Amino acid sequence: MKKAVIAILMVILLTGCWDRLPLKTLNMVDIAGIDLDKENGDVLLHYIVTELKNVGQGSGDPSSKVTELKGQSLIEAVGEGEYTEKGPFLGIHTGIYLLSKSFATVDPVQELTFVLNAPYTAINSPVVILDGNMSKIFKSKIGTNKKFTGDLNEFVTSLEKHGIAPNVSLMNLILSRKDPLECIAVPLLKQYNSSMVLGGALLYRQGKYTGKELDKDQVQMLMLMLEKITGRQKFTGNLTRKGEDKNIDYGFSVKKINSKIITHPESGELPKVSIEVSMRINVFKLDKSVQTLKPDYVNRMEKELSKHLEEKTAATIETLQKANCDILGIGKEFKAYHPDIWKSLNWRKDFPEMSIEPKFEVQILNSSE
Repeated sequence: MKKAVIAILMVILLTGCWDRLPLKTLNMVDIAGIDLDKENGDVLLHYIVTELKNVGQGSGDPSSKVTELKGQSLIEAVGEGEYTEKGPFLGIHTGIYLLSKSFATVDPVQELTFVLNAPYTAINSPVVILDGNMSKIFKSKIGTNKKFTGDLNEFVTSLEKHGIAPNVSLMNLILSRKDPLECIAVPLLKQYNSSMVLGGALLYRQGKYTGKELDKDQVQMLMLMLEKITGRQKFTGNLTRKGEDKNIDYGFSVKKINSKIITHPESGELPKVSIEVSMRINVFKLDKSVQTLKPDYVNRMEKELSKHLEEKTAATIETLQKANCDILGIGKEFKAYHPDIWKSLNWRKDFPEMSIEPKFEVQILNSSE
């Protein structure tokens, strides 16, 4: 018993704070922003570090600073950090990798691949793309809003949490280069007035930009087909009640969603594909009134909403096919479950020409029945 007590005391004493940084000097990298210098093609690395000032027990006053590094490549820019006051950029606590649109549309994976073998790198942190001048945005935002970095991290997290936009980690982006069937959509942020908003997503095939992007409504349709979306969504209907002759704005919250890929082999032709999405939703009118939906009106609205979603989803699929970007995983479906059909296809040639039809079945739960 005496030996056990001594052992416990040794563990407590020997596992103290010898390997910790003092809280008041702890640097947390909130954002690693990567941009291109348009004049000479150099890579610019901005990392935003939050320092805690006036540290007390369990609290502190956050203060963010931007350090800008430059090099002919990203790895050279990182190396330049060894000569700065803050020391080398390790990225161990990186919250977001923010790529400028100019950097993200060239060949970002080529510049980023070394990170997989770099020590202390947060490779599971999300990647998003920024449309705009990164240096100017950082200077203006941090100068006027001390909570900017925290707010941006929370915003990106909420996009994933509520299924509003795809979640792409740094590791996902880099490793996608090795898979010939891997396609991803990286969220695109834009500045709107004083806020950052979702502007859409850039499409990548095997880690390379396809030259195509989705707008934010098409991102919404993509997330529906991927069964990812939750939370409230806006829908502008063209329905009228008796005595009403104007459009009515509705929102809906998804309670349950199922999506499946159905293949229809065609003799001597390319197979046809349908994306069948079944949704159970609650609908609410976007005004101050609280009304219960009548059964006959619900039936009309279910059909109208199904038609509306099919039209918007068809346009989204058309963009994916023009980009030759199979984010829906149709090729993987053929390869796994229809090997004979898969062997007959030249996927990169045939995918853009294939018939892919979306079908929605919407059920409204909050009627007066």
